[in-house]
Order: sequence, then structure tokens, then C-alpha cells
Amino acid sequence: MRRDARIAGILYILLGVIAPVRLIYIPNAVLVSGNAQATAANIASHEALFRAAILADVVAGVLTLFVTMALFRLFRTVDRDLASMMLILGGLMVTPIYFFNLVIDAGALLVAHAPSYLAAFDQKQREGLVSVKVERANDSLPRRL
Repeated sequence: MRRDARIAGILYILLGVIAPVRLIYIPNAVLVSGNAQATAANIASHEALFRAAILADVVAGVLTLFVTMALFRLFRTVDRDLASMMLILGGLMVTPIYFFNLVIDAGALLVAHAPSYLAAFDQKQREGLVSVKVERANDSLPRRL
């Protein structure tokens, strides 16, 4: 039981360190609310930071799943039904959202680099696509601390 509690605590702390970086710092550094051109330019010029955000989404998604599984193992002796509900609502329903955001961010990064097959769209349209993809995915996130 102590081992399960330690594992759950360590995973929860790791998630608490990684998630705010992705949810607060990176949107504030890259996204410019209401300015599609600046957002697209920031994503293209800060590609490494944006890729780090995508990696942080992957890590946070996996950690969320492991945290809920560790908490399930910890709480299943107390009440198995409530522990199962926590596993479903806290892990199995939240984790796909991380990976859905990952796909949106990868699409925004792809459009920001203006590949040749997007030549039918002019620069303003591509900037608008990047802005819609990224800002709509991050609408529920806090902009400033």
C-alpha cells in the first residue's frame, strides 16, 4: 500500500510539473490572441518550442493515464466502484483530449510551414487556418497567470 501511494504521488507531481508548462507557458509564448499572422509567424519561428509543447502533451497524456491507474490501485481497497469511476472519468476520458490536441497542434505546425500542396491557399488563409486550429484548441486554457 505504501509503495502504491509513493508511485501515485511521484507520478502526480510529474504531471503537476509538465502540464502547466504546456497549458500556461507555451500558449502565452506562442499564441497572439486575435492576430492570426503573428500566431502563424510565432509557430513557424519557434518550431522547437511548439514541438516541445506537442511532446509535453504526449507525456502529460500518458502520465494522466498512469496517475489514474496508480490511484485506482491505491483506492480500490477502500471502494472499488468509486475507484473504477475515478479511473474512467479521470483517465480514460481525459487522456484522449490530450491526444486530440496533439493532432490539432501538429496540423497547425504543418500549415504554418506552408507545404507545396497548400499552394491553393494564400498566406492570409493559411495564417487563419493556423490561428483557428491553435486558438480554438486552447480557448479553455488560461492566457495569463
